[in-house]
Amino acid sequence: MGTYLPVLIILSLAIPTLIYLLFMKSMGWNLPLLGVNGALSYNGSTGSGVFLYASSNTKTYLSGTGGNYEVLLTPWRSYFTNRKIAFKEIQNASQLRKQDSGVLILPSAVSLSDEERAEILAFRAKGGALLSTWATGTRSGKGDWQGWQFLENLGAKVLGEIPASTDAHNLVFTGESPLSHTQVAGQRMELSKTSEALLRLKGEMVAARFMNWSRVTDDARRGEGAVVFTEAAEQLGRVAFFAFAESAWEARPQGTYNLIDDTLQWLRRDPAIVRAAWPNGKRAAQVIEMDTEEGFANAVPFAAMMRSLDYRSTFYILTSVGKQFPDILRQLGRDFELGYHGDVHVSFKGQPASVQEQRMQTMRTEMASVIPDIKGITGFRAPTEGYDATTEQLLQKLGLRHHTADPNRTDGRLPLLTKTEGVEPADALVVLPRTQRDDINLYWEKLTAEQTTKALIDDFDLALDTGALGLLSVHSQNFKADSVLAAAMPGFLEHLKQRREPLWLASAGQVADWWRDRERFKLSASSSGKRIEFNITITGTETVKGASVIVMLPQKGARSSVEGMKIGMTKPTVLKIDEYRAALVFDSLAPGSYSYQLTFSSR
Repeated sequence: MGTYLPVLIILSLAIPTLIYLLFMKSMGWNLPLLGVNGALSYNGSTGSGVFLYASSNTKTYLSGTGGNYEVLLTPWRSYFTNRKIAFKEIQNASQLRKQDSGVLILPSAVSLSDEERAEILAFRAKGGALLSTWATGTRSGKGDWQGWQFLENLGAKVLGEIPASTDAHNLVFTGESPLSHTQVAGQRMELSKTSEALLRLKGEMVAARFMNWSRVTDDARRGEGAVVFTEAAEQLGRVAFFAFAESAWEARPQGTYNLIDDTLQWLRRDPAIVRAAWPNGKRAAQVIEMDTEEGFANAVPFAAMMRSLDYRSTFYILTSVGKQFPDILRQLGRDFELGYHGDVHVSFKGQPASVQEQRMQTMRTEMASVIPDIKGITGFRAPTEGYDATTEQLLQKLGLRHHTADPNRTDGRLPLLTKTEGVEPADALVVLPRTQRDDINLYWEKLTAEQTTKALIDDFDLALDTGALGLLSVHSQNFKADSVLAAAMPGFLEHLKQRREPLWLASAGQVADWWRDRERFKLSASSSGKRIEFNITITGTETVKGASVIVMLPQKGARSSVEGMKIGMTKPTVLKIDEYRAALVFDSLAPGSYSYQLTFSSR
């Protein structure tokens, strides 16, 4: 008996569990399979159900037009399996009547009867959340065109479709947004071109936009969103909208999976907290730099414009030219940040390591002939944006701290730390991608001064709105007194002044220094109900100033309260970003560990 007793105990526990799982399956719940370790694991909260609405009317309508609704449902089932999330697939909206909460996914449910619409709205009125994709509710239960009223009743205004002939099929994410808080600011994710057209949406808040590969959109779609969200009132459930069908992300699902993770967390009202990209609660950073080469004297009027902003801009010096203008170079060195633009205006890319290193030594020698103390000159920008892995390794070896690179260095629009064997992250070379069209790009667009001002403003606004690094590069040879660029710049700078409060206007070196400090700022968190406990660790030996975290609020307009878990904990300042987010700003954190509890109350 002793031999079989453990087996009997295991069976007595396993059989009821198996019966329960089979019962739940028979009720329509889709459950994750047991893993190799026999454990059921879930990503996120499962206290509120997730319902996938497999609309029978939509299935009938699409079948009648030669379509197949399964193509749009299958990506969702694959997502739930991948994430090991339990969900219930329903075909009748009346099944929602017994549900007081949860998230209802409407996967391109084009055809809905009046009864279905009423049940969905009733579910939301009880506090249930909705995630609607593509053209949900645009046709009646019989398949007749009904227009966009159903989506507008939920909070999304549809302005039409994006023509298939355009190349605006990339999602560009807003950083630190409730629906995209795990995405890098300005991250670009390509969608597949499908027969289901992308929609032009406007909503209360935007978490992602449709843009082309270069992250430029036309004026007609300015302010629109590909992913929008709203919380109309406290008693109503939250609503999120994806302006694209499931077929657009089925081929490359992982990026969308992350988006869905964040979206479901927000819809469930589970608060989230993330390490902020920028210090002191700032929403974005802006760097303006000049590649100072031919037309070197044009740096003087450009510098005067930067002084009018009280801004310490960055000048990357082509040293073979700069040494010919020692007075100007010394004046720039007194008032602004200097960096290297190489020795001569020839790309470093593909050159042997010995040649590249000799060129770097030459540029330093030439700079030192005018600026005796070059220890503080630690930035680099390759001529023609031409560099390679060897260039970065040599910059690291020679003690340079950052380099300003081409736009395609990263898919996102934040700085990045290079990985070099034997180099700690706190000492790593920081790469700053150029994220705005420069004067050469704009020249080839044949723009007037007014159009150039607008283009500069548009690129700046995108960086600010997405929480990204804005990095504008101009060339000294294109800044003559009668140039289009010189005429366009004052209007752009005036716009920048007007939006300066949420902006960190910084030199390239300041951004690089912050990015290394940020790497020493570690954040971990756990949530229980509407309370978050989080821990901060500052590594290294130096104090981190201005470290911030961004909180996704569980209720629109909720107030955040922070308390230290130990006596004497440095207390942050709570800053409101908008109705859905707050920033916790720590003025100064010395190396060590800190623990806090974050709670929320109604406004």
